[in-house]
Amino acid sequence: RTTPVRRQPSPGWLLVGLIVLISAVILALVGITFYLTEHLRTTSLRQNQTKAIYLAQAGVMRELYDYRRGQEISLGEQTVTAGPLPGTADDDVFNISGPNADFLLVNMRDAVSFANSNLCPSRGPERVSRQRIRNWAVRNVLASGESSLTVDAMRINWFPYPPADDEGILRIDLNGTNSNWEAPGCVAAARNSVIDITPNVTLTPGQRWNNNQIWFTATSGMDAKDWIDVTFILSDSGERTSRYVPPNPDQSWADFTLRSVGEVRRGAFPFSVWRRLRVEYRVCAQSGDIGEDCSSAGDEQRNEGAIVAYEELNSQTP
Repeated sequence: RTTPVRRQPSPGWLLVGLIVLISAVILALVGITFYLTEHLRTTSLRQNQTKAIYLAQAGVMRELYDYRRGQEISLGEQTVTAGPLPGTADDDVFNISGPNADFLLVNMRDAVSFANSNLCPSRGPERVSRQRIRNWAVRNVLASGESSLTVDAMRINWFPYPPADDEGILRIDLNGTNSNWEAPGCVAAARNSVIDITPNVTLTPGQRWNNNQIWFTATSGMDAKDWIDVTFILSDSGERTSRYVPPNPDQSWADFTLRSVGEVRRGAFPFSVWRRLRVEYRVCAQSGDIGEDCSSAGDEQRNEGAIVAYEELNSQTP
């Protein structure tokens, strides 16, 4: 009769199994640690991105606050949360900036009129009673010490236009002065063409032009257009367009643009986190009449209005 023999496991195999088990535990711990670290970094990044958008919004609200109080808008960086060394590069800030055209307010919500007046030829009984759009305002909303805004050219467009497209522009007067541009020989500029303003005209910070007018070839009918667009082209090639809607003046544009960058620099990252906003703000008529975006009438409400467009930008400048 045979007797079964029990084999003892080799000590070498036990060591191998132990090493495998320990390695698996270490790998699991490393994986968990890596996951937790990345999760914390991602959470921190998202928190900083949220802070950055709040900072950008604070910059926009500061611009609106200044404007609505009747003050002008100041550019530059402002500290919101100071870092360990206040006033240095480790502060959380918002920064207000933008192209010059952003700060040009072309207010087509003013008491616009289409009063006719004789023009072209400039002398003699053969002069024709031309229509003109007048009494709209232009304003540099920047504060003293900021940039002047220089107008190089203008472009005027409208709709509808006759099949022959023979309606044109004869003259442009800005700031209640004599002609800044007049069609040579009464040969009108075509609608939507670029009209050079020579010499260029400049609005200093806070300056307002109250009496502006554009003369047309038409003797009637311009006050029945669906819309008339007036575009200012500035020396930095920026443009600002405003629209007058003759059938419903409350739908006319009186806009300017607000831009603000919020930047978080106090995080654990070796880089700052920023987000940038662009906001279009539409104001009431300076005459005190309310529009569709305004809450109440009266001169005290002339700087009131509403945000009509909101966009996040993917670049810090311009």
